[in-house]
Amino acid sequence: MVGTRIELQELVDSPNESLEAEYKEWLDLVNSNEARANLARHLAALSNFGGGNIIIGFTDAMQFAGPNPHPHVSYDHDLIAGIVKKYLEPPFQCNVFNVQSSAGNEHPVIVVPPHGPAPVCAKAGGPMVDGKSKGIVGGTYYIRKPGPESAPILTASEWAPIIRRCVTHDKSAILAAVDAALRGSVPGIATPDALKQWHDAAHTRFLKTVSDDGSRPNLAKWHWQLSYSIDGPSSQHLEPDQLIQTLREVNREVTDLVQTGWSMFHIFTRPDLQPFFETDLASGQGERDFLECSVLAGSETGGADLWRVSADGKATLIRDYWEDEPIRSSETAGTLFSPNMLATSLAEFVRHGRRVAERFDSPSTVSFRCE
Repeated sequence: MVGTRIELQELVDSPNESLEAEYKEWLDLVNSNEARANLARHLAALSNFGGGNIIIGFTDAMQFAGPNPHPHVSYDHDLIAGIVKKYLEPPFQCNVFNVQSSAGNEHPVIVVPPHGPAPVCAKAGGPMVDGKSKGIVGGTYYIRKPGPESAPILTASEWAPIIRRCVTHDKSAILAAVDAALRGSVPGIATPDALKQWHDAAHTRFLKTVSDDGSRPNLAKWHWQLSYSIDGPSSQHLEPDQLIQTLREVNREVTDLVQTGWSMFHIFTRPDLQPFFETDLASGQGERDFLECSVLAGSETGGADLWRVSADGKATLIRDYWEDEPIRSSETAGTLFSPNMLATSLAEFVRHGRRVAERFDSPSTVSFRCE
């Protein structure tokens, strides 16, 4: 899980509380029912928001809170699973990682998945104090709100994205049933010229970036590229201002079946790595802009990803061979190839294409181009 730790490293090295990230001081989750109930509220809100992370060991001022004063508390999967089971329904599984900051401080990070076909509700309340439940109120649905805070859902507009995700899950089941019924009767779909144009334009940009950077010239031949295009009878486009949030949601959703580590379309928040809107006449998008991210130039992550995602359902990812990283192998770079590593990457990419397709009203095919 080297990639996952690299991805979470940003949360502890550059702490910035947001709707997707809740920072907490050390909690006594063994002896304090109020602390457990309070954490359950944040778990529910993040799941209903589409997933996120809870980072432990920071003050309200985003400073290290010092060593854990509750050494008897073991922040692990079993502890968090017990809190979910007691307070929330339907239950869901969180991953827990211990991430060391660049300053050498250990921080537990709880990775909260998005809700499934039904939103998460509090099935039990916290301890009663002066006649009121502390931490969480039974029968309440929570979501993340600006502040940020984890608060009850009060308006129809706050319900809208949750309902949309629930409908997406139902549509996925229906499409799977139809696909199973028609499998074998649908002819193969040829890769559209538009997808090749999109694919080749990104590759040209990658080669230029490698050349301009100059620090890793072998990347010009030591890389692979995956692209897809979502097609259907309508010309629907996703809302550009929601594209980043959509990718965040999809990145969390694909981990239900595939976890290769560093998510393929990770949304960095560091200014030098965060994705930006770009245009490229060679891409076939005309003057329409798309989202692009490159972590090669000036990156301290060791990665070399370049990816693009357009509002009309096209995506491409170019990545270096992870087998060449010293942290993964003692072999000389360029001499080792792992079919298993590439196979899991293909699985993640196909899963990603499916989840994005489910955001469209009537997708009929997803075409892939892999090199």
